[in-house]
Amino acid sequence: MNSIKEDNLKHLGKYILEPPPPSYISGFIDGDGCFYVRKIKGGFQSGISLTQSRTNILQIIRFHFGGSITTTKCRNNEVEDVMNEKYYHKYNKRNQFNLVIRSNEYQLLLEYVKNNVIIKKVQVESLHDYSKINNKQNQTDKKNQIFETCKENNILTVENEINNLNIEYISGLFDAEGCLFINKTCKKYYISITQTKYPYILHQIKEFLGFGVVDKENKYKLYSKENCLTFIEYTKKHLIVKYNQACAFETFLRTEDMKVKEEMYKICNEEKHKIEVFHELNQNDDGKEGYFYTMKMRELKEKMCKEIHRKEVYKLKSVNMMGEGNHNFGKQKSVETRKKMSNSIRDSKNSVSDEIILAVRKMIQEGKKNTEIQEIMNLPRHTVTRIKNGIIVCRNEIVEKKSSTQEERNIKKRKIKLDEIMMVIEKITEGKKPMVILDEMYEKNNQITIDIIKNIRRQVMEKKVPFYECEVSTEMYEKYKKMIEESNCK
Repeated sequence: MNSIKEDNLKHLGKYILEPPPPSYISGFIDGDGCFYVRKIKGGFQSGISLTQSRTNILQIIRFHFGGSITTTKCRNNEVEDVMNEKYYHKYNKRNQFNLVIRSNEYQLLLEYVKNNVIIKKVQVESLHDYSKINNKQNQTDKKNQIFETCKENNILTVENEINNLNIEYISGLFDAEGCLFINKTCKKYYISITQTKYPYILHQIKEFLGFGVVDKENKYKLYSKENCLTFIEYTKKHLIVKYNQACAFETFLRTEDMKVKEEMYKICNEEKHKIEVFHELNQNDDGKEGYFYTMKMRELKEKMCKEIHRKEVYKLKSVNMMGEGNHNFGKQKSVETRKKMSNSIRDSKNSVSDEIILAVRKMIQEGKKNTEIQEIMNLPRHTVTRIKNGIIVCRNEIVEKKSSTQEERNIKKRKIKLDEIMMVIEKITEGKKPMVILDEMYEKNNQITIDIIKNIRRQVMEKKVPFYECEVSTEMYEKYKKMIEESNCK
């Protein structure tokens, strides 16, 4: 089994190019995080804080969104044992690590999660409003109002309408508030998510997944082997804090060998109670490279936009000042200027030479995947995609913009094929539930989601055909139209 440090590096490496999905981080913050506005001497203080006994998720979030990690001291003076990673406490009295992102850095994370947070929706909106007036004078009354709103909702949470629940969010909440339990005899086990302050979310998770129970202690629980395995199958690829526990728990359920079961019990138990020591906290900016890169790109984009705007204004003024006889000369000069500007902007924005563009095209023709080209050429993923789609071209080439209809754009955005849409319609008209359909179709296309299936189901309930008539023959379109109209989907 890897050491905690090695395990942390493994998870960080997985998310080195992109952070976890916004829904996952939102679920984790809803469980173990806080959006706050506080009164301090001489004014107010605002920020986002997350608390965990493992730093893997905190290091990942800090890498992409900034902040600093602080910790409590080692307990029981057993520093040597802890340093050697031999000590773990059976009562879970582990070090608690806190990632705190202050007002000078939290804007990036705030924008990333604000549309996905559920439990702390009011708090994130309050912090977003506060960030707009944070550095403005004569805003004490407004700041105090936001402070009171945030304080009230941190004490008493109001039930919000939930329309953005998904597997990523459930995975994040489970990493924060979940439990994989196996007793010493390896005879009893269960999976649970606890949420005493906002139990409404547990009932929504139960309805979304289609299995499990919510008990009187405000715990969502799964007892059956089938339900536990299904839950792990859905969430495991998104888990960070409880990933190792989930893998061990899955092995425990799938084997009948008692020795293997006992070994998996030990792994789960150790993952829950082992103490982590993390010293490299805030001495420097190491561990925030992703955050600084994003902020640098934002700054560069802002400068470029301002420069473009300045040149466009100057060009318009120059044209307006020209006489009638110089009109054609002005047009010719304007075209040349725009060409030079487009080349300059493209080079500064993408830093891609013609040689690199031609090399990428050759690899695409050879059948190499985007990720392979990205590693070979050491290019950002979006740059490879833009070269492939013809958005980034060589200096002497012209990008031809093709006009398309709204139907063509909608078809292009789809994540599933037309025949898969038809399969979903058939299964819906047969009376199958969305989660059952997802299980049956996920192996064929892992791009399909519960939201896509629910959207098709909603259109069927409204007696609408969820594809366009131009995509199929008249007979085929009429067939599915009649099937939908005669269905009793509710």
